Amino acid sequence: MKDEARFQTVIELADELFSFDRPADNTINLYFRNHRYIGSRDRRAIADLIWQVLRRYGRLSSLTNKLTGRAAVAALLRYRDKNLLSLFNGEKYAPVPLSESEKAWLDSLPVEMPPASLECPDWLKGRLDEADIKAMAAPATTDLRVNTLKTDRASVLKQLEADGIKAEKTPYSPWGIRLTERVNITVHPLFLDGLIEVQDEGSQLVSLLSQAKAGETVIDWCAGAGGKTLALSAMMSAKGTLYATDAFPKRLKDLPERANRAGAANVILLSDYKDLKSYDLALIDAPCTGTGTWRRSPDARWRTTPEQSAFIVKTQAEILDKAALHVKKGGRLFYITCSLDKAENEEQADAFLKRHPDFEAQDLNPLFNSLTGLSTKTKTIRIRPSELKTDGFFAASFIKK
Repeated sequence: MKDEARFQTVIELADELFSFDRPADNTINLYFRNHRYIGSRDRRAIADLIWQVLRRYGRLSSLTNKLTGRAAVAALLRYRDKNLLSLFNGEKYAPVPLSESEKAWLDSLPVEMPPASLECPDWLKGRLDEADIKAMAAPATTDLRVNTLKTDRASVLKQLEADGIKAEKTPYSPWGIRLTERVNITVHPLFLDGLIEVQDEGSQLVSLLSQAKAGETVIDWCAGAGGKTLALSAMMSAKGTLYATDAFPKRLKDLPERANRAGAANVILLSDYKDLKSYDLALIDAPCTGTGTWRRSPDARWRTTPEQSAFIVKTQAEILDKAALHVKKGGRLFYITCSLDKAENEEQADAFLKRHPDFEAQDLNPLFNSLTGLSTKTKTIRIRPSELKTDGFFAASFIKK
């Protein structure tokens, strides 16, 4: 496939994606399934370019009244390498030639690409820190969590080096390894044998802040696919009992196999929220707007609406209230989001304490400082992409009096 044909494919994909009515990765994967003649090398090149466009949607949109796939690709190429615009030549499978008005528009663009601070919908501006918005315009790294139930970080690093895979320790998580090159790690024996899991370092840090201990009775209230469930099991040395449940049980479907592979023998799945016990630790990895994950899902920032945000905040409060009923005296209710919006984080934590005087905030700052060297002025923790180069997270711990 020639470059011009790749550009035309990206234009067509972008026009479909700019409706932002479903996750971009689903649309891209469906496109490739429906066009199986596109080879693997071309798929990688097309995917790379379409993600570049999506990461710059806000900036590119600022240059025109209505951004089309054609305008987006032409503007991106103009900033990357102006000579590539000659490939809008109208040949077979290539974009049609640029019109005089398109050429004039491209010539009128500012010398530098507009700032990354534009990669945020208007309704969220002022609610997120500009430094974090800019930091999340860059692609995410691939981080691994070493499964301490089976091995240690030094052994995994040694094996990766022996296999010619470039990797390094993550700066903060004692479990973490960061891949420094693109590799499909999910087919590697270390992954297949349960010695590693793919998990962002920020997610590892909030798991560590939960302070799950061996012998405790713990519930992962919104377990999803189970990434934090497996991290908690490792923290507990697979001793004690760790229940995992979710409002959408289908999300748990792969967890039994993953837990078995990891040696997480203390994990028990619950199909619903009936017959719950009292727990030493109830971890709520709450549903949220996901504003802290924009490095991985750049399209998500344009798909979320103010109405959805308000509904999510209400849902979070309901989950906190229900889970609070099942925490033992002296036990902990640990609240996590992958959001950077105060409404879902600090404001949600403050509102919970006002509704529940039988709980008090646990100061997470000493542990956070020991992990990262950073300090906060609050008892809650905000993991910021601009500071730690991870996804964004919030964590609050409440102790039942």
